[in-house]
Amino acid sequence: MSTFKDGYNAVVNIFSKQFYFLASLASLIGLFLLFVKDKWAVIIALIFFCIMLLCFTISLIYTLLRLINLGSNEFESKSTFVKYETLDGKNIVFETYKLIQAKKTMLTEFSFSFKWSGSIMPTVSSDIQTCTDIVDDQDPSKYDSAILKFKKPLYFNENEVIHFKAVLDDTDKQSETYVSNRIIQEVDIIHYRIILKHKASNYDVNAIVERKRINSISANYEKLKEIAFDSSTKSYEYHLLKPEINYNYRIRWER
Repeated sequence: MSTFKDGYNAVVNIFSKQFYFLASLASLIGLFLLFVKDKWAVIIALIFFCIMLLCFTISLIYTLLRLINLGSNEFESKSTFVKYETLDGKNIVFETYKLIQAKKTMLTEFSFSFKWSGSIMPTVSSDIQTCTDIVDDQDPSKYDSAILKFKKPLYFNENEVIHFKAVLDDTDKQSETYVSNRIIQEVDIIHYRIILKHKASNYDVNAIVERKRINSISANYEKLKEIAFDSSTKSYEYHLLKPEINYNYRIRWER
């Protein structure tokens, strides 16, 4: 029963705008027909019915073709905000906000991939979704994952902000000092903010923006640019615009 209801809601969500428009148009034409003769009223009504049926049929065919030809992606990524913050260099809060748009009839969850290079498993949560099914893959070459379940289904072309939060313990200083993103589909912008409150007041070392192909066998990254450290906010900030697909991008700094 729940599946049927969700399917019904998805169809309503897809075609509601067309129905609202046609219903409004029908009301206006109905008001107009009150002032014309019966013969003309019938002709105009038939013409309107044919036009309405044609518009609805075209809309239905277009939407079905879009749904069939969407490819393998269940969503499109619009923008991402990444924040890495530590007050003492040992306790870290990592957060990601991601704006997505559904490209399937209905989505109920989002699989978030992450990899913490430290030795202690992070505490994972979300302020917007319900975080479940956390998988800790011991293979360092593979990503861990967490399932973020939506509070209500996300229907075709609807937007949702994904929130992922990890509280990290690096007291043994085993983690690597970088944040990275694997680009497997188009995204307009990734905004990085790296806050290092424990750095000394005279700290002035640039961070490195670099990348390498996802399937590259080489461990070397291609350097793209350097980012200056803002001593007033004790942070690095960078906007990565339209990164290329099939690359790993990362910002690396000195411990």
